Amino acid sequence: MRGKQRKQMLDERYKVKYGAVLERLGTQRVLLPLSFGPSSLVLFDMIASLLQEQNLAHKGKQGFELVVLHLQEDEQAAEKFELLTKSYSPIEIKFKIVNADDWKLSDKMKISVSNEFDVIAQKLDSKSEIALTVSHLLELSPSRSLRADLLAIIYEDIIFRTAVAEGCQTILFGHSMTRLATEVISLTVKGRGLQISQEIADGPRSYGDHSVHVIFPLREVLFAEVDAVLKLREGLLQYMKISEEPQTRIVKNMTVQALTSQYFDNLDATGYASTASTVVKTAEKLGGPKDPKTGICQICGCDIHQDARKWLRNITVSEAAPLVKDEQRKYAEAYELEFQADDVSGGGLIVCYGCTTTLAGAGSGFVWPVRASKDEILDEYVLTDDEE
Repeated sequence: MRGKQRKQMLDERYKVKYGAVLERLGTQRVLLPLSFGPSSLVLFDMIASLLQEQNLAHKGKQGFELVVLHLQEDEQAAEKFELLTKSYSPIEIKFKIVNADDWKLSDKMKISVSNEFDVIAQKLDSKSEIALTVSHLLELSPSRSLRADLLAIIYEDIIFRTAVAEGCQTILFGHSMTRLATEVISLTVKGRGLQISQEIADGPRSYGDHSVHVIFPLREVLFAEVDAVLKLREGLLQYMKISEEPQTRIVKNMTVQALTSQYFDNLDATGYASTASTVVKTAEKLGGPKDPKTGICQICGCDIHQDARKWLRNITVSEAAPLVKDEQRKYAEAYELEFQADDVSGGGLIVCYGCTTTLAGAGSGFVWPVRASKDEILDEYVLTDDEE
């Protein structure tokens, strides 16, 4: 299994370098998000063991520096990590903890989606904005799927932002083949199919003006294999985080991610584990959108290549059947009065198809931080004639 992981990291940049190669590539910094779940723990063990081998074989030299990021999910994370790293002496690993409540992109907005699929944002007053944290906003989400979708957006942004801040050129994700297959199906269901080629592929990923290389070292390993290694590796299982979130068997209460994971678990239990491989291999053949980029989503930050509103209007029947009876007209008038009472005025946002459908399900007036547009960012840095 370590052979499969190291196969994904055969590039010269991760080897111990000397002379001209060292001058050309420098010392790489690698970020590894660690949730203390099975996959991230096993990946950390493999990467730390690789560094330990390099250190012993090359008299204290390492191929790269490792930065481990933990998103504040475990209160004993720092204590756990200190105990965990004692097994990999003498290598040094930087450990960084980030709280999701510290995540802030721009002003928090009250967001509504009109009948024409325009995403409208109204700025909150300063008092309301100060009182709202990310945890509070997630608690106000009307569904588990919406909460999970938004949390995934937050986590991804924190990971890439931390990588840039720490000067890391590479991010290692602990996704197994089963997890990648789950991502493919989930992204399709959530209307984010355009992101599949980018989200599961090894390669450079843009974040603002920076480019970060993303690798999934366990992409050829099934989750069942990861779980087996975790149990066989002496002393590793004790550090695994036990989920405190109650599990539900009621389908309507499950998130898209949970439903998809359950589907692949059932396939694995019935002897069809290779289905995950088929899904991932097929998804790897998908190319990126051919249309030119027209903007960036102000919710999730993905590239936009087509107008989501136009597509939604084309596939949606917006006109009602002819009203024949007086009773029908009466109900129609009552509905129009109620709809007009809702104030959806405000500034329009640039939003992708997936986020438009997600926010439409959140209901009118859902509050969420919005990314500043490119023009707004540039306006902040425009120099006047009096400035130098």
